Amino acid sequence: MIQDSSLIVFEDVDGAPVRIGETVKIVSTSADDSMNRRFLGQAGVVVALVFDDPDLQYPHDPLIQVRVGEAGEDLFFPEELELAPEWARRRIAELRQSVRDAERRELERMS
Repeated sequence: MIQDSSLIVFEDVDGAPVRIGETVKIVSTSADDSMNRRFLGQAGVVVALVFDDPDLQYPHDPLIQVRVGEAGEDLFFPEELELAPEWARRRIAELRQSVRDAERRELERMS
């Protein structure tokens, strides 16, 4: 039996380069050309931190799992990502909240 020592974290980790839920932009391809180019230039949301070798990587060097709209999810190295500017993060948070509010009102209306 092979044991997988990977650690996948779905909450913020002190010392990690990003926070869960943070908006990032995929800005460069990896040196080993393993990144799918359909993600290049796209913005997405951090959904998890993946530590393939937790003893060496935790907490500062995770692979970062990002959800990019219709393109799906993939893992990225920290150097492949750029944080969205503060004004953009604030606007995205406001839009997400307005969608949640609209969904809640719709559910209340249907009840």
